[in-house]
Amino acid sequence: MRSSEAAVGESMMQAQADVQGQRHQSFSLLSKIIPTSTGRTLMLLDSSVDVKASVETSFSGTALLFDLPAEGWAAIPADEMLIGYVLQAPPVKRNFLSDTNRLEWFAKWLEHSNSIISNDAYAEYALAPFQEVQNSARAFDPKLVIDRLTDPALPPQRRGFYALLAGILSHTSSKQSQKTCINALTKALENQPSSDFQIGLDGIIAGLFIALGEKTLPLLERQKLFQSDASPINQRHLLQALRFCWEYPSDTIARKKVVSITRELLTIPHLSREVIVDLSRYQDWESFDSIAKTWDTLGTENPFIRPTIIGYLLACPLEKSSVKLTELRNKNIKTFEEAQQAALMPFPAAAP
Repeated sequence: MRSSEAAVGESMMQAQADVQGQRHQSFSLLSKIIPTSTGRTLMLLDSSVDVKASVETSFSGTALLFDLPAEGWAAIPADEMLIGYVLQAPPVKRNFLSDTNRLEWFAKWLEHSNSIISNDAYAEYALAPFQEVQNSARAFDPKLVIDRLTDPALPPQRRGFYALLAGILSHTSSKQSQKTCINALTKALENQPSSDFQIGLDGIIAGLFIALGEKTLPLLERQKLFQSDASPINQRHLLQALRFCWEYPSDTIARKKVVSITRELLTIPHLSREVIVDLSRYQDWESFDSIAKTWDTLGTENPFIRPTIIGYLLACPLEKSSVKLTELRNKNIKTFEEAQQAALMPFPAAAP
């Protein structure tokens, strides 16, 4: 619940849609939510203030209203529980990492029956640095985390979140709980759904790297995630998990290992573009020859690969990089310039 201003009000009439289909509804503001030294409180207004706010759907009765910087007022239906939650929620502090108790406060609300409350609590975790999530893991019961991780009805993003928690708890809880967390993560990886991709797989793999480090690799190989005929979506989840490991090597695997695993995915056609981008970001210049070769192989099949090759060569500080750029230009100036021009534009987002 982060906004520049918040208030409590009452609906005045039904919502109406504008020409773009956006619904707006009139409300009467009765009190403002103001910060205090210990949290927030309600301040009654001397007289009501009428505002028009955007709403998802028309509703009547009490509302929570938030004045969003770029959008103006937005309103959601509210009851005493939701208002109490907003008033109690610890305010965001400038130095987020200095307050290790703040995030723990939201843990008890993640499973609340009011979806607005549970979604807001989850958003706090989604916005928090990983270090803060680690520090708050003690607020979670390992059994609850495992139950949620194995719940087929759990939303995809939350499955990844609980997988990360299971990985963290595998180091901080009792020996029996540690083993149970690792077993739950392993089963989550192995129990593929009937569809061609696994929900929240990136979080599950990252959780395993947190729990087992390099011992995760045989599990991934057993799932055939390094083979060219594996699910493209699952393999992109693997890449995403490796990016997480790169950001947090002390909690997962060494960065050199992240690079070597990423290299193994270079020759898979539907991953090559993203792998080259990642290896460039990792400054893996040892892959120069392998990446340069893809110009005449995979580069002929996928129009987005050659621009990433040029981007890699431009970033590479090795002398042979400029030599290779000249060679490619002389080979076919039209193809080279088209790829060079495309390298200057943002690439389409990868599939989830």
